[in-house]
Amino acid sequence: MAKQQDDKKNKINSKEPVFIIKPVSKNFGLDYLHIMLIVLVIILIVFAFALSTFKQGIVVTNCQFGANANATCNSTVHNSTQALSAAEKYLASYSNINTSLSLIPYFALVNQSKVSYLVQGKEWLVIIPYKDPLLKGTTFNISLLLYDSNLTLASSFLQTLKPVTPTNNSVVALGAVAISNEPICKTSTPIPVYVITDPYSPNLINTLNTSIAAGKAYGDKINVTYHVIFSGYSEQYYSSYGVQQTQALGDYLQCASRQEKFPQFVSNLSLAYNGRPIPNQTLGDIAAGSGLNSSEFSGCMDNVTTILNIQAQFANLYHTVSTPSLIVNCRYSTIPQSLNYAINYSLTHLNG
Repeated sequence: MAKQQDDKKNKINSKEPVFIIKPVSKNFGLDYLHIMLIVLVIILIVFAFALSTFKQGIVVTNCQFGANANATCNSTVHNSTQALSAAEKYLASYSNINTSLSLIPYFALVNQSKVSYLVQGKEWLVIIPYKDPLLKGTTFNISLLLYDSNLTLASSFLQTLKPVTPTNNSVVALGAVAISNEPICKTSTPIPVYVITDPYSPNLINTLNTSIAAGKAYGDKINVTYHVIFSGYSEQYYSSYGVQQTQALGDYLQCASRQEKFPQFVSNLSLAYNGRPIPNQTLGDIAAGSGLNSSEFSGCMDNVTTILNIQAQFANLYHTVSTPSLIVNCRYSTIPQSLNYAINYSLTHLNG
């Protein structure tokens, strides 16, 4: 019996783990277990100290233009709306350049513009698409780079020239350049459409036909009037033809435009017009063959000098620097190729 109990006790004892702790020599009599416990305590103390002195870093989120070296959001002096508005004004200035680039403001698609901020240079990049009328309406982009500090023009891209003299005019829509400080003439139809031209402006006949066609197409929604001025186009012929013969075409255009038979006068004129002064006899035949009211026409011709002087002052009021120039509802400048766009825009913004 005693033997069975000893065997059972030995069997149980054989399953229990046995820990053997040896002292470590030359370590103040400490064993390995105590050394490990001391190291663990030291680590916990260091970790607690680190937590007590740790400062949470600045976390920058939702920065529209990214963060700077100080971990704060980059800020701008102006916003994208202001940058686009400034770009539209610079774009309008291209109309004063005496090259084909003067057409760009009237074919610009400003409603499709893209504006982005360049953080490194602190500049706004405004990309405005436009349709090139000389290349079958192919769409290109003009890029304007503006300083954020004052929204002045840094440079322009895509083989365009920087406008020399900025204006306060602004491109507001395809074919429409808003003239600064000019009120809208009317808030109801018919709205006025002023055609300002030199009798020897390039494509004179086309300009006249375009405006006549617009008058027919829009009916009682617009009222087209013609303002003839003598600019550099006329002055180039003074020495060869004399002032009187050179300006005779302007006299006839002004008086004929005041009658309903003006479209017929333009049609007949196109047969004899070659961009140079026309003899008075020929002009008289054209007027007679167009069905104009002779007495009314004669009365106009008697006072045409005074009328044309007033026309010159009128053109100066709108700061006309080149012809042909068309003014829609007193506020929007355009050219013959984009006249319909400007009329449509003006009609939809009568109360704007």
